[in-house]
Amino acid sequence: RNKGPVLCDFSSSRSDQCELTGDVRVLPNATIAIVHPKSTHGSWKMKPHARKNDPHALAHVTELTVVSSRPTDGAAPRCTANHSAPAVVFSVGGYAGNMFHDLTDVLVPLFITTRRFGGDVHLLVSDAQPWWLDKFRPLLRGLSRHAVVDMDRGSRGVLCYPRVILGLEFHKEMSVDAARTAGEYSMADFTLLARRSYGLTRDTAIRLGDDGNPTSGGRPRLLLISRKSTRAFTNVGAVARAAASLGYEVVVGEPERHADLPSFARVVNSCDVLVGVHGAGLANLVFLPAGAVVVQVVPLGGLDAMAAEDFGAPARDAGLRYVHYGIAVPESTLATRYPRDHRVLRDPAAVRREGWMALRAAYLVGQNVTIDVRRFGGALRRAMQLLRFRSVGILLRTASPR
Repeated sequence: RNKGPVLCDFSSSRSDQCELTGDVRVLPNATIAIVHPKSTHGSWKMKPHARKNDPHALAHVTELTVVSSRPTDGAAPRCTANHSAPAVVFSVGGYAGNMFHDLTDVLVPLFITTRRFGGDVHLLVSDAQPWWLDKFRPLLRGLSRHAVVDMDRGSRGVLCYPRVILGLEFHKEMSVDAARTAGEYSMADFTLLARRSYGLTRDTAIRLGDDGNPTSGGRPRLLLISRKSTRAFTNVGAVARAAASLGYEVVVGEPERHADLPSFARVVNSCDVLVGVHGAGLANLVFLPAGAVVVQVVPLGGLDAMAAEDFGAPARDAGLRYVHYGIAVPESTLATRYPRDHRVLRDPAAVRREGWMALRAAYLVGQNVTIDVRRFGGALRRAMQLLRFRSVGILLRTASPR
């Protein structure tokens, strides 16, 4: 749909995006009216969320109706507020409340879409609970100098803009492809924005000397993400003691779903190493200082590629170091539930071929982790070794404020 004032891109497997220019009017009933001399009278629908092929996510996304007409038709309602800056319309819906999905489906694509406007852009959001807006308001303020418009609750009248973008641009999981951005900004720029938005003061991780001792006072701090339900450590205390014996100052914490994000962000930013089992808690890596290390513990199930895509690549893109720890069969609680020759243990690929729900039930929901602390010591020592590297300055230069 690339005619006159409407330019759309439906080629992405994750998100549809349309840009409307001219006289664009946003109505309170999820209707967008575009008035232009070259328009032909008609209408079409779209869901502005970056998970377009996921019916479970889209079930929680409000559908927009776009209506086009000519000025002579007199069909569009009159404006009650006129704005000179453009607007971006998007839905928080989907899997809101899961930190990974909040970032990969909404906030990082929103950063990609709005960065070019330098803050002079209006954010029009649907399907957002008040707690979600409160949780991420500091970051939203970092993206726009204008008040966020809640299309479900706070939008009254007809809001008019010269340019409206429907939907968000998606590059890859929880990251930015700098080569596809006009200003060549990167995931490191997003994490810098996240730190600034939440008032975090550490931009670089601790530097260790060749002897393993810090070049300035204090030991490296390690945050151990302790989940309470699925994919939980069953021996958090033992893991914490093992890390402490290697010279870390250990902090154990779990981000709650609707918790005080600024407080938890400060905890994350105070640490140099983040350790957690594959899951949403690792998304808090966006608050780590540059040069910090992410250690991802990957459960059984052939999840290595997904884990690397979800958190390994974003960590590196953000200027962090990454350690991938795949557990052995005895470290999984599945080893006590199934006989040794059961296909859940022996042939995860066969389970994956049954589809996402089978994989989720077997490996993501039904599995906890009992770390072999002697084996895991190698990952902890590797993280310590990575803190000796001297490339932090290079990493920071990619994240300079704009």
